[in-house]
Amino acid sequence: GHENQEDSSSHWDLQELSCRTSFLPAQDHEKVLPSIVVKGYVEESKENIMKERPDSMYEQGWVLDVSKIERETKKKVERCGGLGYVDMKIALYGIPQSGTLSLWLPYEGKGTGPDDEEVLASDWIHNLILCEANEKRDDDACRLNRDLKLNVGGVDNPHVTMVNGAGVYLNRPTCLSVEVPPAAMLTPKPQDIITSSNSKMGLSVDIQAADSVTRAKGACCISHVVWEQQQPPTNIE
Repeated sequence: GHENQEDSSSHWDLQELSCRTSFLPAQDHEKVLPSIVVKGYVEESKENIMKERPDSMYEQGWVLDVSKIERETKKKVERCGGLGYVDMKIALYGIPQSGTLSLWLPYEGKGTGPDDEEVLASDWIHNLILCEANEKRDDDACRLNRDLKLNVGGVDNPHVTMVNGAGVYLNRPTCLSVEVPPAAMLTPKPQDIITSSNSKMGLSVDIQAADSVTRAKGACCISHVVWEQQQPPTNIE
């Protein structure tokens, strides 16, 4: 958080957090994963999530999909009327042949945000978290801290650390904390993006799966993208 500059009683304000996920049930269907995708995602994959995705679709780009266990479980409960099972762990999955998944994270903190196109990202966005679906995965499945190639704000290979505690499922860390590099820059809102955000500036994030990743072993999975807005310095207007 940060100290409230307008309050002399030393109150602190929490930083503004933004999140995008396609997990069901969704409370806001305009703030799902595709809403921050600029390119690299197969739009066809948002249809009929219960249908198994062929390898050829993964070769076109990152795919909205669910794990084999998730799909089989859903089919079983649907045969029994659903049993009140309304959640579903839909995420973006990719392999090396899927290419680059390009995201744009809008600044959604207090105020209108920056207007200048030459803005250091770290003045406005503190950090970001990438999570995979919390599901049982083999040890040799893609690991976020080992098998992702990242570019944040135009800077390759940012510093990353796995999140422990709440970010661990079945002894497997599922969330990756990604540094906003000091040299990273905000970029204007891309023309191709379909988003409800009114922000003019945001943080670009490019994601690729490492060459060693295969779908058979376990594709790379992005289920949640969370970013923390930074209270900008008082000398920034």
